[in-house]
Amino acid sequence: MMQNEPIMHSFFSKERPSLYLLSIPCVFLLLTFFAVYRNDLRLQSLFSTCDNHVPSFLEPVSVKPDFRVLISVFTTAWTFERRHLLRHVYSKSLWPADNITDYVDLCFVMCNITDEEHITMVSLEIMVYNDIIVLNCTENVNYGKTYNFFSSLPDIFGRDRLYDYVVKTDDDTYWRLDKLLASLRDKPRNDVYYGLEIPCNGTDFNFWIPTPFMTGLGYVLSWDLVEWIAESEVPVNHTMGPEDMMLGWWLQMGEKGKNRYNNAPVMYDFRGDDQEPNCFRHDLTADTIAVHRLKENSRWATVLKYFNVTHGHIKASKFHYNP
Repeated sequence: MMQNEPIMHSFFSKERPSLYLLSIPCVFLLLTFFAVYRNDLRLQSLFSTCDNHVPSFLEPVSVKPDFRVLISVFTTAWTFERRHLLRHVYSKSLWPADNITDYVDLCFVMCNITDEEHITMVSLEIMVYNDIIVLNCTENVNYGKTYNFFSSLPDIFGRDRLYDYVVKTDDDTYWRLDKLLASLRDKPRNDVYYGLEIPCNGTDFNFWIPTPFMTGLGYVLSWDLVEWIAESEVPVNHTMGPEDMMLGWWLQMGEKGKNRYNNAPVMYDFRGDDQEPNCFRHDLTADTIAVHRLKENSRWATVLKYFNVTHGHIKASKFHYNP
């Protein structure tokens, strides 16, 4: 320690006053940035990433949100292109305005990553976007991933009631978030189970269904049901099977989800050219909340064009050529 003292003394000694003078412009620039752009930073925080340690809505905001929603997109480590597409689609939908009244977080959910290439690529995504939750499980669809996710949320975000609703959805589902938020705004904040109910219109699916359930294209649970899943012995002992069907069965067994909202026909599957319409699959409609089965980019292009998501953004210029 005694050897370091002369070095520290010489660095801050009167013999080097220029260091102080050089630091003044830097300090001034920092103060100016925060004074001028502080409001911009506040607005950007409203469309936030999924920070597992400090949820971004704890940042001060001038408008108290009416409610808070977590959109959790189930994905896999290797579907980089789809996550890239969804970030663009939802960032446009969620870019906040001064009169914002709802708060939405977007997260991507995957299981443990073992491939070295995927580890590197997903690490880059986390560094840039910080919107990925990696669960302690082997990647799967119907072997416990959904239970693992919901049961982990209270510990990931803390036991305080951070969100009013949690949306579980697939990466081939497009949500019109303004329509979703408008639909949720007058709903209770407790015991809510919301989605497209199956069976619909008495349709016989020719397989055993223990109880009606919201199909896995996307459903909404109120936060109290998330906490119940984490604490109850009902779901922990019944995690294997079609994940959406099993969740409906959990709620039935636990006498939960009494505030049930079936959103047919505004939640549905995309109808291909060779498919007949039915109660859960039909043509696009103007009042759509969510449309599923968008596994090809061509279907995404059809849907985004139908809802005018990208209309008018390519203009003739030296940077963009529109023939």
